Amino acid sequence: MKKFIIKTSIFAIVILTLLMSVNYWGDAAKIFHTGYERNIANIIYTSKNATNISNYDERILQKELINKIKSKPDILILGSSRTMLINSSYFEDKKVINNSVSGASIEDLIAIYQMYKTKNILPKKIILGIDPWIFNENNGQTRWNSLKREYYSFFNKTIDKDILNNKTQQLFSFSYFQSSLRSLPAVILGKSNPIASNKIYNESNTKIKDGSLAYSEKYRNASVTDVDNKMKSYIAGKIYSIEKFDSISPKIFSEFDDLCKEVLANDIELSFFLAPYHPLVYAKIKEDYKIILEEENKIIKYARQNNIRIFGSFNPVKIEIDNTGFYDGMHSKEKTIQKILEVQTHNNVYKSLVDW
Repeated sequence: MKKFIIKTSIFAIVILTLLMSVNYWGDAAKIFHTGYERNIANIIYTSKNATNISNYDERILQKELINKIKSKPDILILGSSRTMLINSSYFEDKKVINNSVSGASIEDLIAIYQMYKTKNILPKKIILGIDPWIFNENNGQTRWNSLKREYYSFFNKTIDKDILNNKTQQLFSFSYFQSSLRSLPAVILGKSNPIASNKIYNESNTKIKDGSLAYSEKYRNASVTDVDNKMKSYIAGKIYSIEKFDSISPKIFSEFDDLCKEVLANDIELSFFLAPYHPLVYAKIKEDYKIILEEENKIIKYARQNNIRIFGSFNPVKIEIDNTGFYDGMHSKEKTIQKILEVQTHNNVYKSLVDW
């Protein structure tokens, strides 16, 4: 019995050591090895684009980017991956910075705005991306915790102390082990570091010097069949962050209102950007997630009441976007974004970018 306990203990120690080692050295999300985001920021602020980037903390990158800003931007883009492709080419002779982060929640939007406010470099105009999940209390978004200090600072609150911080959790995480194991070969071979590039479009994802994103060559050049397959897979399971979305959260909407009023009170011109879904995805949303339709109406009503311009719609039909305008079920191609920002609609709440 004693030998069995010893053998079991040794085996457990070996497995635990392997788990911790792979999680630490593979470090899929660059949690344990600081400096990766700073390297990207350093490349961007030498007026280069940063490519060969993956699995990093996008929120920490925003901190690094904003820390390096010396002057106020003309236009600031805040939102999720669905606004990440909006770049300076749409705005003639304007200093544009895109601080969008994947899966943005209200906490992210507030925290990033707060960083600009704290540094006293608030922009002249803000395009605020609003996603269907933003008012869903059950959206499952927790990545904003990297900006916890900035979020609480907006409300003049102190930070809640975590019993077990994120780094410790991930060190013992089996799910993090799987992703870190895939990252380990590139780390060992030294192929995971960001690379400076003069090109916008590269083999891998590229962070452009204005903070926006250009997808990898493979993602951009996917066939119609590949896109359709992504879309079908997207609607076959749970639709991203809108499961259990039964009602618009009064708390989140109140915080959204606080942010908008703060922006307007600082004489910043504010507009909303509603990125569409793929037509077949929206058909499912219209059938199974009617709260999203209610949410868009509420956003439009709010915009009217506060004289805020709106670009786009969750509904692709409403803005005449067909299935060729998407990379997948919820991410628009550049041509779609360009159309949304340039087309004048009949509703006086909407206004083309040319006149903005």
